[in-house]
Formats: sequence, C-alpha cells, structure tokens
Amino acid sequence: MARETDEPTASTGLGTAAVVTAVFFWGMGNVLVKYIRLPGLALAFYRLVVGAVVYSIVLRVAGGRLTRQMILAAAPGGIAFGLDMALFFVSLKHTSVADASVITALQPALVFLVAGPLFAERLSRRMVGWTAVAVVGVVIAIVGSSAGAGRTLFGDLAAAVSLFAWSYYFVASKQARQKLSALEYQAAMTVVAAFVIAPLALAQPSDLSVPDLATVGWIMVMVLVPGGGHLLVNWAHRYSSIALASTLTLGIPVVGVIGAAVLLSEPLTAVQMFGIGVALVALTLVLRRPPPARAPSRAEAPELL
Repeated sequence: MARETDEPTASTGLGTAAVVTAVFFWGMGNVLVKYIRLPGLALAFYRLVVGAVVYSIVLRVAGGRLTRQMILAAAPGGIAFGLDMALFFVSLKHTSVADASVITALQPALVFLVAGPLFAERLSRRMVGWTAVAVVGVVIAIVGSSAGAGRTLFGDLAAAVSLFAWSYYFVASKQARQKLSALEYQAAMTVVAAFVIAPLALAQPSDLSVPDLATVGWIMVMVLVPGGGHLLVNWAHRYSSIALASTLTLGIPVVGVIGAAVLLSEPLTAVQMFGIGVALVALTLVLRRPPPARAPSRAEAPELL
C-alpha cells in the first residue's frame, strides 16, 4: 500500500506556477524601482511599512490576527528580508548594477547546499547542470548591459552580504511555513522587516518625503505586485522544492532586462538577447523535470493562503 503522504497532487504544479508568477512580479518590481522617483532606501522603507499595514489588515479581514507566536516564528525571515532589501539598495548606489545583480544571482548555489540537509531534497546532476547554465546566461545578459557605472569594494561587499540575507530568507520562510499559513507569515514577516529597515532609513541623510500622490500610488503598486510575489512564493514553499524556487529566481533579472527595454526604452543588445535566451532555455529544461517536493496527502486540502 502506497504511503498517502507521498502521492503527488495538483498542488505541487500550482506551487511551481505560483513561483513563476512571482518571478515575473519581482522582475517588474525591479523596473518600477528604477522608475519611481524616490531614493532606493526610502522606497524600500515605504514598501515595507505600508506593506506591514496592508497585510496585517488583510489578515484581520480574513479572520486572523497577529500574535506574539507568529512574530517569533516569522522573525528570522523578516530580519533577513529587511536586511536584504536595505543592503541590496545600498549596493546599487555604490557599485554597478551588473556587479550587484551577478553577485545576488548566485543564490541557488547557497540554497543547494542546505536543500538536502534541511529539507531532504535530492538534486540531480541534470538540475544542477542546467541551473549552472542558467546562471551563465544571466551573467551574460547583465554584463552585456553594463554601462561602466561606478564600482567599489564597499558596494560589492554590500551585495555579497545581501546575497546571504536573500538566501537565508528563502530557507527561513520555508521553515516558518511549517507553523504558519502563507498570509500569517506574510503579515508577520513584513512587520518584522519594517522594524529592521526603519532605523536604517531614518538614519540615512536622504530625504524621505514623498514628492506627490502619483508616487504614493506607485508605492501601493510595489506593495501589491512585488509584495504579492512574496505572498505567492510563501504559499508555494509548502508545495514546491526550495531548490526549484531558488533556481527560478534567476528569471528575475531576465524579466527586468526585458521590462526595462519595453517600458523604459532601455537598449537591448545582441549580447543581452543571447544571454536571455540561454537562461530561458535552461530554466525551461529545469521545469521539465523539477526536483520532487513533499506533496500534501489527498486527504489534506490545499490551503488558499
């Protein structure tokens, strides 16, 4: 008799679809960061503070409420997420976009190291190989757009620390989802992240004032679009492999490059197009045979959020 907990369900496919959708949202979010007329750290501050309020209200309307236990369970992920946002935006001000993006694109390498020991995920040589090809494609696409922006050791170090924070955020989120629903975790994690970034934003010399109502609207878009991507991935953590979710984040800079070309009229070079093609082909091949993940039993109804 087969073990019921090992039977695949449609939820695993939905989990992968949720991550792919989130990657598109995050990639477009990077385009919005460049478009919105606010310094990077100020934008991150408002995105997290407003997001904390919005998702706490949504949780309340859904019949839940934030508790001390939720905050404690979400604290590791929230701290990592807040530090990641702050460090990555700082790195963009002190090094080239290409350097920062390439460094943070190494996230799957770190996640692969813990996928087995922490989550009992088995990674095939095929997946590791195509992930490496996807990383190469992303590097080609990003370097192909480099305009020689100022590069400093401090900026590269900030991006490197951001890489570790971003990687740990994924791990901590999957662990927290064993205790909290996706919406509970999203609300609690965002509250923690807002408290982490608030003193950093308030201490920096840039003006935090919002110039106009249009910018307020764009902040709300950031909360709902990239923020919605985090909600989707947090839901998917229960149904998809963390290694697969991490690999698919390599699509974020690909979406960003294409989005910037379409919406911001940034030039798209032949080298970039080649790199994008390599990355997309590799990611498609990874998706054809995703690594197995724990699927809920048939008796276990998939949660909505």
